[in-house]
Amino acid sequence: MNIEREKVMNLLKPTMNVIILVAVGTAMFSLGSAYQNHKAKEQVKVENPYAHAYSPEEISIAVNESNELIMIERATGEYIVYSDEIGQTIFGMYANRIHQEATNASK
Repeated sequence: MNIEREKVMNLLKPTMNVIILVAVGTAMFSLGSAYQNHKAKEQVKVENPYAHAYSPEEISIAVNESNELIMIERATGEYIVYSDEIGQTIFGMYANRIHQEATNASK
């Protein structure tokens, strides 16, 4: 009986090693796949409406009664509303540029 038990143990050890190796390999592969899926979800591109610099041919600019700046895309009709402070700042920059151009032209 003792000899049979030794034979069984000798056969079982390499089998257990293979089972452990396959289990660890499968776990690592699963972990790698889960990490790759998680990274792909993080890299979903969020469109930023402020990322594109518009040219005067692409947009129309308006100011509503609340002094909010409205930029309207001519091609699609989509618009972005900016707060009144941004509208006043952009208007000040635009007015300053026109003033500088007029001052430089007269010199």
